[in-house]
Amino acid sequence: MKAVILAGGKGTRLLPYTIVIPKPMLPIAGIPIIEIISKQLNFYGFTDVTISLGHLSEMIKVFLNGKIGEVGFPTFSYHIETEAKGTAGPIKELGVSSENFVVMNGDILTNLNLKSLYDFHIEKQATLTIAVRNTSHQLPFGAVTVNENNEVINFEEKPKISLIDNIGAYVYSQRALAFIKENEKIDVNTLVLRLIEAGEKVCAYLNVGPYYWIDIGTHADYEKANEELEEFLSEFPFLNGMQK
Repeated sequence: MKAVILAGGKGTRLLPYTIVIPKPMLPIAGIPIIEIISKQLNFYGFTDVTISLGHLSEMIKVFLNGKIGEVGFPTFSYHIETEAKGTAGPIKELGVSSENFVVMNGDILTNLNLKSLYDFHIEKQATLTIAVRNTSHQLPFGAVTVNENNEVINFEEKPKISLIDNIGAYVYSQRALAFIKENEKIDVNTLVLRLIEAGEKVCAYLNVGPYYWIDIGTHADYEKANEELEEFLSEFPFLNGMQK
């Protein structure tokens, strides 16, 4: 099965680290996150992986080419982004031949079962499937409800709100690519709205049961991931034997 890793971003929120190290090469507990994602994809049967690269692309290519033939790694091909095309635009240019394929952001750490995500997409016959999770956020202020006469009818101090979050893992069909224009810069949220407007089926895969997920895009979350990975290592079956 085929998969794509989006690894072309500059990682500006992680400066100064990303001046000399591309974000997908930043280590989590000593393991570059792109190695973790690659092992995860291979573990769940996605053995043919295209990496979309941009910032410091040669460093990533040299690293992954050095893994060729190692147990647990997929085969790799590369696409170089000559200009930023957003989180969906580059996928149009990859020339993926599979009817359906997984797409992963190159900066997320998760033990999500990607085969279950893929199977759900096929079962639903979706044009695009988004992996999501339930989250709860506590607001740092009081929330006031008013009626049409500006009369206060409720006051709740620091309420919690529940949301369904996109976690940065998807399954695309070839049909979804038809809604991305040639050389278009487009993010996945815009693509989703375009698909919905056209009457296409966009599904959300909400994993049954808890699973680990974090986006390492900020200094705080990158440090948190480093602190937590060893604690949760037993819940990452594809990392067996990878501890360094």
